[in-house]
Amino acid sequence: MQKAKEALEQLHDKSKFEKLIQTAAIITELLLPHNIRPIIVGGLSVEIYTLNGYTTQDIDFVLNGYDLASEVFASLGFVKLGKNWVHADLGVSVEIPSNFLAGDYDKITELSIADRTVYVIGLEDIILDRLRAAVHWKSGESREWGYRMLLMYFEELDLDYIQGRFEHSLEENEFNLWINEAIQEKALIADKEKGTDH
Repeated sequence: MQKAKEALEQLHDKSKFEKLIQTAAIITELLLPHNIRPIIVGGLSVEIYTLNGYTTQDIDFVLNGYDLASEVFASLGFVKLGKNWVHADLGVSVEIPSNFLAGDYDKITELSIADRTVYVIGLEDIILDRLRAAVHWKSGESREWGYRMLLMYFEELDLDYIQGRFEHSLEENEFNLWINEAIQEKALIADKEKGTDH
């Protein structure tokens, strides 16, 4: 635990993203031996997939073993404020919105962060999350970033998986709009690249 505290202290001069991702990795390292695998969801997962295009202010984890995780947070210097755990010195906040992942555990992305590891909700599932927020909460920001991730990873995505998990026809309609926009945007980009070849 002392090594983990020292590792956190070394993050003071890092960027906000570095603080968040490194803190997530330190917490993960402490919880894994207890068979608790924290999975990054929410805004930080969007920031990871968009290569810092999107910015967030906190870490959202899905994990089981909340009580043990709470002990770890407290030992690291986090204080419980409402539903968040806050590390005032670092300016880092952690929330655990659920103990159940709204998605496929087999699609989780494992990322190496120096000599540590973090686990991130699958790309298709975070796109579905933003799609639902765009449709049901009328969130323009969720639409923008859900679409951006679709466009960035268009060729790699399991579109059948996404289309098989719609919960409402409005989600299907919105996603079809995103697909059509992405196809048109990809075609425009390809045309521009052809133009520069001549």
